[in-house]
Amino acid sequence: MQALRNIYKVDNQRLVIELPLSFQHSEVEVIILPVSEEATKAEPILAKEDKTERLSRLLSIGVWSDADIETVLDSQNFTNQWKIIEF
Repeated sequence: MQALRNIYKVDNQRLVIELPLSFQHSEVEVIILPVSEEATKAEPILAKEDKTERLSRLLSIGVWSDADIETVLDSQNFTNQWKIIEF
């Protein structure tokens, strides 16, 4: 199911909505609700320092240190040295 959700400005008690071609020859349900002021408020623009700090925090998630990588490689090398004993 494809759905569209947009906010439009009513002009002279009229509203024109352009639909994608995929809606051609299909029935659609139109529900019109007034938008609250809170829904139309823009989010505050962050200062560059805030953006940089948030980006640093995001990029630090799930990052392995060199010690972590070395531990994994050591265990892989140890496992690769095992010999298969035939029965």
